[in-house]
Amino acid sequence: MTGRTRDARISTLLALLSQHGELQVRSLPTILRVSGATVRRDLAVMEEKGLIRRSYGKIAASRRGAELPVSLRRSQNTEAKRRIGALASSLIPKRPLTIALSGGSTVGFVASSLAGRPDLTVVTNGLDTATSLMARQVVSVVVTGGTARPLSNDLVGRAAEETLRAYQFDFAIVGADGISPNAGFTRHSARGAEIDRIMLEQARHKIVVADSSKLGCVYQAKIADVDSIHTLITDSHADTNMVASLRKGGVNTTLVVIPTAAKSNRIRFP
Repeated sequence: MTGRTRDARISTLLALLSQHGELQVRSLPTILRVSGATVRRDLAVMEEKGLIRRSYGKIAASRRGAELPVSLRRSQNTEAKRRIGALASSLIPKRPLTIALSGGSTVGFVASSLAGRPDLTVVTNGLDTATSLMARQVVSVVVTGGTARPLSNDLVGRAAEETLRAYQFDFAIVGADGISPNAGFTRHSARGAEIDRIMLEQARHKIVVADSSKLGCVYQAKIADVDSIHTLITDSHADTNMVASLRKGGVNTTLVVIPTAAKSNRIRFP
């Protein structure tokens, strides 16, 4: 793990905490292959963000299933997200279109893949999504108004909703925090889920992108039922029974192939 960034180290610790419940602080320099001073700084950041509790030489996750800052999610399962983004972008026909993109780390890879498309008008509530789209200065980008959510760097609220309702989209591509055949597509944030729901309602073609760690997870805020989505793009590490149930429920589920070497770097958060 030498050379990993702080976000990658924090992601590793959160994954270990989800498996073991708690960790001994004295073991962390060996696990992360960094100095004790580096570990102390990492733990201070995690504590400040409310990600962990510390007591008697141990750390534990503050609460299971908590929404993570988008900066940490970017370092989770990046190869899967990159390939999902490339495939999703390839489904957008080469002609003038208006599409909606949500915020989130996986949709960010979609945006990066679409950044060279001069024939697109993209409406987004994602600040990071907009930044990725504008990198090559060819896509026409419309950013909604609204109130910023620091955890996700996206905009929510009435102004964002009114902007989206003013459009009819050819495609909408959104992410999800949880995917279940029974519970549908869900998110941590009710306000974020409402924005995603409006994007999908206003679109002719509805696509959800999410790496396989999201399958089987259920959160409080519902985006949509399984049978209301045309396409789900995930990766080849998805549970086969879950994929079969989703397909039976009516969603066209496509898996991008992830090399075996990338599997060891995958992280599943609680």
